[in-house]
Amino acid sequence: MKTPRSFYFLSLLLGLTACQTSCPPSCEDVVCEKYVHRYGVALEPDDWSARGQCGQIVAMRKDGVEVARSYDAGVLHGDCTYTFPYRDKIQRKEVFDQGNLKEEWTFYSSGIPQQQVIPESDTRKRLIGWYESGVPRCQEVYENDRLVSGEYSNTSNQVESRVCEGTGLRTRRDGQGVLESVDTIEQGQMVLRTTYHPNGTPASLTPYTRGSIEGLRRTFCVGGEPVTVEEWRGNKQHGNTVVFEYGEKLADVPYVNGRKEGIERRYRSDQSLVQEVNWEYGQKHGPCYTYGGEKPKVDWYFKDRLVNKATYDMLMNQ
Repeated sequence: MKTPRSFYFLSLLLGLTACQTSCPPSCEDVVCEKYVHRYGVALEPDDWSARGQCGQIVAMRKDGVEVARSYDAGVLHGDCTYTFPYRDKIQRKEVFDQGNLKEEWTFYSSGIPQQQVIPESDTRKRLIGWYESGVPRCQEVYENDRLVSGEYSNTSNQVESRVCEGTGLRTRRDGQGVLESVDTIEQGQMVLRTTYHPNGTPASLTPYTRGSIEGLRRTFCVGGEPVTVEEWRGNKQHGNTVVFEYGEKLADVPYVNGRKEGIERRYRSDQSLVQEVNWEYGQKHGPCYTYGGEKPKVDWYFKDRLVNKATYDMLMNQ
């Protein structure tokens, strides 16, 4: 007798539901796992469950991260730790109290705390950050994922920027204190990010609207000359991108939803047209014209592959 397909669907659904409600390590992409009673005795999974699900489940994932979760009567309680891949040192730690997340820590590979996140309510959380030297780096308060207030210090513990009532500047530095960006915050959200080269000159100016890149994004070389002016919409390049070389316009490159689409035009230093390339769905497709003599040189591409005109026509007619 054949089993109805609806039975398989129901079994799969019940299995997924059980995976979501039982101990999380069993649902991960793990290589192996062990169950340890609260008194330190290793148990078989069934015995661990029968004895009240109190203790730890330690799982080794395929990415080399060892995850150790602590339970009390099957509920997360105590420290849950995540190591660096293929290392014994802890990279992240979560602290639970009867299933409620009380705080979350991340650490540098040296073991120095990098960041602490403290949920203060369902909508509000506090974030504290440190440099690898141990010097305080920042303190922030978020409400519904909007930045309400922040204070940002350099490695000399001097405050260099602030956000008050959702407005201000947020300075971002890496663990050694190297400047990464200065973010302009309005109404709790970033509206502009300025990144920097190691010598301190701007590397990019990126506008944001509700968390997505939106508008004209500009990039610069170390000396300050422009590299690109890019049109973005909905977190993707969309529109024309102007490419510069040594401060002079080199090309106009059209994009649609993050892929090259349309006719790319390249120019000489005197701004005379030197080349036109046809793009479809991010691939060279169609004629590529190179100007310079009495007649333009024409190369043909079919889905990024250089072909002759006869082959192009044949493939297009298939």
